[in-house]
Parts: sequence; C-alpha cells; structure tokens
Amino acid sequence: MDRPDQFLAAQQQARWLAAAACARDRLARLPAPFIWQEAARRMAERLPLLRAQARRVLDAGCAWGDGLDLLHKQYPEAQILGYEPSPLLAQTAAKRFARSGWARWFGRQSAVQVQAVDAADPEYPAQADVLWSNLYLDWQRDRAPVLAAWRRQLQPEGALFFTAFGPDTLKELAEVCRVIGYGSQPMTFTDLHDLGDELVQAGFADPVVDMELVRMTWPCAQAALVELRALGAVPHAAHAPGLRTPRAWRRLTDALDATAGADGRVTLTFELVYGHAFRPRTERAHAGQATFDVEQLRNTARQPGLPKSLHRD
Repeated sequence: MDRPDQFLAAQQQARWLAAAACARDRLARLPAPFIWQEAARRMAERLPLLRAQARRVLDAGCAWGDGLDLLHKQYPEAQILGYEPSPLLAQTAAKRFARSGWARWFGRQSAVQVQAVDAADPEYPAQADVLWSNLYLDWQRDRAPVLAAWRRQLQPEGALFFTAFGPDTLKELAEVCRVIGYGSQPMTFTDLHDLGDELVQAGFADPVVDMELVRMTWPCAQAALVELRALGAVPHAAHAPGLRTPRAWRRLTDALDATAGADGRVTLTFELVYGHAFRPRTERAHAGQATFDVEQLRNTARQPGLPKSLHRD
C-alpha cells in the first residue's frame, strides 16, 4: 500500500503530465522549430557509434515525428516506436507514416508506430535496444522518475540518447527581461554535470554528456519570439502568472531589437546538451538485493575453468 506522501507525489505527477500534454497539444498547430530539428539531426550523427543494429527503438516525446524519420533511416530493419503524451502531436506524427494503397488493404503494419502515451508509463513497456529523446527532458517536473522509467524501457545493455537545453540557452533574452524588469523570465536549464550525476543515480552506466553552443539569428525580435513559441511553454518558477499586456510585449520586443548586431539581426544562443548512457546488464543492489540477467548467468556458467557445481562440507 502506498504511503500518503507517495500517493500525493503520484497525483502531482499525473496533473503535471496532463498539463504538459495540453501544452504540447498547441504545438500541433505549429511547424517544428528549426532548433528542434537541428538538435535531432546532430544527435542522429552519433547513432553510428553503436556497433550493434537495434531491433526495437523508442522515441520518447516524438512530437512532430522528425526524429522517427532519422531513426528509421539509421535502423531500417528495426521496429520504431514513438511515444508522445499529446494526442494531437501523436496524430500529427502518425500521419507521416500512415500506410496507403495495397499495404493498408492487406493490413501490413508500418515499421513506425506512434502512440499517444508517455514513455514513463509502466503500462507501455517498450523493451527497446535504443531509447532516443529529443528536447523532451526539459518538459519534466521531476527528471529522476523519468530517467528511472527510461532505464526500465531499455533492454539490458540498451543505449539511451537524449538532448536537452543547457543553462546558456536564451541568455540574451534572459538579460533583456532582467534589464527591463519584465514579469517573466526564460526558464533555467540544468547543467550538463548535474545531468550526468542524475544518470548515474538513475542506474545508467558509462554516461557521457557534452554540449555545444548554437547561435541563431532572426530579422527582428518578433520573428524570434514567434519561433520560440513553437518550442512550447513549460510552467516554471520564473514564469509570472496572468497575461502580458500589449504595451509590455512591445517593450520586450523593442528591447530585444535593440540588441541586434551590425547586420540588424537579433541573435539568440542555444546550449545543446547531448547525453548517452547504457542500461547495465547487472542492476545495482538495493536493500541488499541485486538483479542479474538470466542470459548473463547462463554465459557465466559456461565459462571454462568454472566448477559445474558447488558443494558445502
């Protein structure tokens, strides 16, 4: 039986997931932002580091489905699963891979499947060889249970690949908001070293986390903020409640336009954090108990030089 604090935490997490799904529903009406696509493309360049060909791949938070395309190109023989908590975004992604013509009439299933569920939901076990997640971790209220769920979604020795935003993301916008005293601030993102520690605490092995800065320019502040809108609005502590007035909005755009360079374009920085890790074949001990993969025990028993049986005198 769950303790009251566990029950309350589960309720809070459920409400957060519902709010996040509702917020992501609004993204279905917008095109995928360039930085989201670029982060996926750059992460896909790291997939060949895995020597083994995956048979089952999960995209956690697949959004518009661009990542599913990249995964299908890298693993053409694999079953690709896309989990997206927003029903509207899941529908948008699924349309990209809908079967047509004879394939649909004969009931042939597409190699890419999309479901409107969250990847942390234990009712939808993926047992994937690769779990991929592009800029979805920042949508989480508490990353610890999500990372633990992702580890469970992987097969032993399965690989996790993810991207997230780092603390230097939108630093120019944050400075403008601070100077003019704007009611809301861009959210604070997690440092890559903290993400590495969280991977270890979640039970992942051999975590590697690195980053790079990507600077994008727009002809004006209005164009920049419109594209940022497509990244979604995640509730956070620095986000002021209520609506902004048109006057406050003009004050923000004018201040951001004033930061334009000699070419007249507004520049914003994105710190892209890349992480990958593995689910170990042997799980860490908890409360004096450790979990071993059955096949690992069989292989150990077959090693030459080991006794076939043990006897106690």
